[in-house]
Amino acid sequence: MSKHLFKALDTFCKKPARSGLSILAVFISVVNSSYAANSEPILLASADDLAGMSLESLMNIDVVSVSKRSEPLQQSPAAVFVLDGRTIVRSGVKSIPEALRLVPGIQVARLDSHSWAITARGFNATTADKLEVLMDGRSLYTPLYSGVFWDAQDTLLEDIARIEVIRGPGAALWGANAVNGVVNIVTKSAAETQGSFHQIGGGSEFSGFAAWRYGGEVGDLGHYRVYAKTTHYNAQETPRNGDAQDPGKNNQLGFRSDLKLSDTDTLTVQGDYYTGSIQSPATSKDELASGYNVISRWTRRYDDSSETEIQFIYDQTSRDNRVNFAEDRNIYDLDIKHRFAVGELQSFVVGAGYHVTDDDIENIDPAFIAFNPQKRRDQTLGIFVQDQISLIADTLHLTLGAKYERNDYTDDEFQPSIRLGYILDDRNTLWGAVSRAVRIPNRLDHTVEIFGGVIVGDENFKSEEVVAYEMGYRAIFKSTLSADIAVFYNEYDNLRAVSDDMLQPQTLPIRIVNEGSGTSKGLELVMRWEPKPAVKILASFIYFDMDVAADAGSRDTSIAENDENDPNSQVSLQLDWDIADKWSLQARARWVDSLDSVGVDSYSALDISAIWRLSPKVDFAIIGSNLLDPQHAEFSGDIEISRSLNGQFTWHF
Repeated sequence: MSKHLFKALDTFCKKPARSGLSILAVFISVVNSSYAANSEPILLASADDLAGMSLESLMNIDVVSVSKRSEPLQQSPAAVFVLDGRTIVRSGVKSIPEALRLVPGIQVARLDSHSWAITARGFNATTADKLEVLMDGRSLYTPLYSGVFWDAQDTLLEDIARIEVIRGPGAALWGANAVNGVVNIVTKSAAETQGSFHQIGGGSEFSGFAAWRYGGEVGDLGHYRVYAKTTHYNAQETPRNGDAQDPGKNNQLGFRSDLKLSDTDTLTVQGDYYTGSIQSPATSKDELASGYNVISRWTRRYDDSSETEIQFIYDQTSRDNRVNFAEDRNIYDLDIKHRFAVGELQSFVVGAGYHVTDDDIENIDPAFIAFNPQKRRDQTLGIFVQDQISLIADTLHLTLGAKYERNDYTDDEFQPSIRLGYILDDRNTLWGAVSRAVRIPNRLDHTVEIFGGVIVGDENFKSEEVVAYEMGYRAIFKSTLSADIAVFYNEYDNLRAVSDDMLQPQTLPIRIVNEGSGTSKGLELVMRWEPKPAVKILASFIYFDMDVAADAGSRDTSIAENDENDPNSQVSLQLDWDIADKWSLQARARWVDSLDSVGVDSYSALDISAIWRLSPKVDFAIIGSNLLDPQHAEFSGDIEISRSLNGQFTWHF
């Protein structure tokens, strides 16, 4: 069934995007039929979407990423930002990395048609390894290098309810690798996605894209949805306006069911299946990626302050670059969480988890890169506890948390956190935090052999560590203006480096070792202004400075380049404007400072999405990206990101 569905979607995407006459004919018939079916106006999003809230309501929505319990955003003792699903849809973005561009404080750089470098608070790279990313509780990072294969992470973006982003450590709850931040993608319940959804489009960036979703009821038990999508990327350009020869395509389908088993028990079962291919400009071969996952989550709610949740995840991934290596990986994850209150002044969240990953790596070109052993199983057992204490009722809250993990690389890891929130009044909150987090070793650190053993991993490689100090202030000055400011200072130790033997210098092999340390500091300012109910403005300024180097006596010469992989300053301005009943506009401007280590100049960019509601259930959008120049580099000078213009039709039934 999936093969036939993808074939139907592919048929559309292979048609020339610029002709579009047959698409237009179909579209006109859809418009006419939708007018006949229903003449009442509808909104682009439901009434409970976050972007439709007033500023005060938005600042008091509940978030779960900070403490694994619902708490008002305004009172959260962390640098947290919530990107709502309606804003994502109105922006016209077509991937999760593009959606993260909308989040202040996240550094997002595109390298080519499919590769991204994404991080928070430093250490950006295509293999960035200090940001934990989850989707509906499933970790998206790969144990191969503790980072994210962003080209393989997707979902129907219209089904995202919100993306909660914590800038700063979250390891006391989310575990190792949540060193500099946590991205928590939460999709809508099946009940919120009833009926049918259709979308087609294309343009200069995409040779075509299409998506379909249908949601229905499961008798009296609950609701379900199924979806499918395909996206075909055109190639980007080289600095001399040549074809970068890096086109690609992704196909994905999935489902979700939310069932009410009793008055207290609910069950969610969901899953995805995907395939993708990317043409390598160096070899002209297609890099292949595929995988599937299943999530099962049972929740029993006892009362407003007490509930138990058990979640099991199976995640299978395959990747074959057809040049250097191929990998098959199976991940099994079991988590148990219980929330309860003790009296009126304390609220606990306790939990435990067991994580198993099995991999099988084929060393296609061992003279370039190899992993030995080729097969490995790693297990991690973790427990966590968090206690929120009300020192002064409704005013001063102390949150103590810690997570203990035992893994097969470094044995025991302890990651504590202390957070203090001072609620001056309903509109002003002051907070501070001290946290410790680690990035545990991975296959790359321990078992890799590069250039036939010239560079090798080391089984003695330890966890990278950070101790983070944070402080923030969040204020609603009046019903139309708010500000959120955070400052931080991080101390890093045991950073990854490469070094030869100090006793026998310039001898082989060169080993991957813990010989780096340093500090980073920064300021993050986010402001919201709603001069009119139909106009929302979001502005941000990010300052960041990092100073890392090899330890005294080390012979590493590369670690200091981390200082220059992140911009010292970023400025962004977003406008979301309902111009009229049938017209909406979203404009996003950003300025990003230079990246000296990779030879990228500072640049400015402007993205615009204009939506025209042609009928109660049909809209047409034009999305322009990087409109200020024909092309520019964002993280590498080899391939530049082109200006693009795309169009899309969306309709609901």
